[in-house]
Amino acid sequence: MTPIMALIVGASLGLFYFGGLWLTIQQLPIAQHPYRLVAFSFLSRLITVLFAVSLILSGNVFGVIPLLLCCIGFLAMRTILILLIQPQSRGAS
Repeated sequence: MTPIMALIVGASLGLFYFGGLWLTIQQLPIAQHPYRLVAFSFLSRLITVLFAVSLILSGNVFGVIPLLLCCIGFLAMRTILILLIQPQSRGAS
């Protein structure tokens, strides 16, 4: 796996994980069973990301470098989504 590909995979996993978290939070006010929604969302996101990370680790002979790059992409996407989704603060008048 090339370094750029590892970053892209990590960013994609971050978008899936944190985007799914954001969608879950948006659905909580209208959910009939919010605890089930949170639990199912968490487990499905976690299992998917862990499965992808296990594929990265098992299919690579170079060790942990692609895993570290994947983690960097994952956390970079988290930061990008925080900046894009957070409500804009209003200046003091």
